Amino acid sequence: MRLPGEHLFSTTFGRKAVWVTDRVKKDLDARMLRTLRAMARKRGDDPAKVTLEPWRNHDLRRVIRSGLSKLKIVDEVAEAVLAHRRQGIAAVYDRHDYFDEKREALTLWANRLREIVSPPPANVVKLDKARA
Repeated sequence: MRLPGEHLFSTTFGRKAVWVTDRVKKDLDARMLRTLRAMARKRGDDPAKVTLEPWRNHDLRRVIRSGLSKLKIVDEVAEAVLAHRRQGIAAVYDRHDYFDEKREALTLWANRLREIVSPPPANVVKLDKARA
């Protein structure tokens, strides 16, 4: 499905980026809990026993940053994805915006997320690059 706007995290079908306020987060938590309970019910587990671990907006940034490291994205690019400013002399001399590099890193991250939520069938074996 293609959204009319360019933002993935949005309440306006991609036209504007979402700002995760307390109200938005509470709504998201409630939806996540409903989904987890529905999944438990479908598995035959007791949905009343399902809880949602507390999380903060910065946890998303931590997951993304750790995931980019696992994908072997260089630190400069991973930090640029999180909009962290460079420090010291690097900030003075390196004025590159890393736009293309960030796009490539986020494309790899999107592919990884897709693998997590839509894993290939059990009879498909992923070949390791080292062995290929």
